[in-house]
Amino acid sequence: MVGRWTALRGSLILAGQLVAVLAMTLVAATALCLIPLGAGVLIFPGCVRVLHRQAERLRRTDRRFAGIDVAVPSLPDSTASGFVAQARQCWRLVTDRAFWRLMRWALVDPFTSTVLVLIAPLGLVGWGLYGCVAMPILYLGLRLEPTEWYVFIPVTTASTVPYAAVLGCALIVIGLLSGPWWLRVQARWSSVLIGSHLADLQARVSVLSASREEVRDDAAAQLRRIERDVHDGAQAQLVAIGMKLGFAETLIASDTNAALALIGQARDDSSNALGELRDLMRGIRPPVLADRGLGAAIEAMAIESALPVTTRIRLPVRLDSSLEAAAYFATRELLTNAAKHSGAAHLAVTADIDEDHLRIEVHDDGKGGAVIVPGSGLDGTRRRLAAFDGTLTVRSPVGGPTEIALEVPCA
Repeated sequence: MVGRWTALRGSLILAGQLVAVLAMTLVAATALCLIPLGAGVLIFPGCVRVLHRQAERLRRTDRRFAGIDVAVPSLPDSTASGFVAQARQCWRLVTDRAFWRLMRWALVDPFTSTVLVLIAPLGLVGWGLYGCVAMPILYLGLRLEPTEWYVFIPVTTASTVPYAAVLGCALIVIGLLSGPWWLRVQARWSSVLIGSHLADLQARVSVLSASREEVRDDAAAQLRRIERDVHDGAQAQLVAIGMKLGFAETLIASDTNAALALIGQARDDSSNALGELRDLMRGIRPPVLADRGLGAAIEAMAIESALPVTTRIRLPVRLDSSLEAAAYFATRELLTNAAKHSGAAHLAVTADIDEDHLRIEVHDDGKGGAVIVPGSGLDGTRRRLAAFDGTLTVRSPVGGPTEIALEVPCA
């Protein structure tokens, strides 16, 4: 439940977002019409991505001000590059029912929701002001002859003007107090336009099945990496320690100095093996992340980065440990990629929690051109975040700069 002033603020924010939705819908519809000519192939998937992000913002606004979560349908992944890949993506979009539900919502909702959240309550207030302010001025102050109906009251004489004024005050009160109710009606109407519960459940099952497969593959890959690191590092050194101690045992009676030298080498090897095991454990769960949380871990990561990094961290609470670990390793992957491939001179990392979503952005001033391709580091990061219902967004025009944002629900 929200107050009337909060509802008014929400209505104004929602109206502004609806204007942006309508503008983007017209662009997307134009791009759709240009697909047969070839020009729309390159811009249509991008327009749909922007439109889908605006739908997500409207969903967060409805959840914040109306307390209703509108189910925005998931669309096929649209991160492909190249004309042929973009053409295939256009075909997947135009044959997907969720896309057409999104377009239906985007074409209808800006008009109907504006009526519900602005015109209806403000119309009540305006009509009430006319009855309680304008009519007394016209018919009592200026002495004009009253000859009209006000709602259901016939205002034909000066004695009936006070009745209209009382009714006008009532309409003003109703218009102000009904703001939260109109917001809830708008949110439910948007949910009807954009959602089909059965289709949403089917899409959700598909997304969860895909993310489960990705998490299983990623876990298997991580296990193989750990096994390889242990086999090639600490295990090999432990075998060498055992052999040196065996040689020392055979030499201790005949050549004490040589045996002591082998024991000293074995001691050094054990220290190296212990260091490698610590590094391995730090890669699985960094101590600073476990002890001080994600914000401190990102700041420590920035200090150790090969490039200068500016951080702006606003994480007032600790998050779930598995979510913190996923966000930490995703951020580390982004920083590592930027240091290796971007040609940047400076990086900036921001992390905050907005509307129950953890959002981390990595900016660089490099050459740009970063894309998500299957099998790449960015693709692996995107798949790991998908297990937490997270998303990875890349904006990297050729020539730079590059902005990569990851967003994960953290309620």
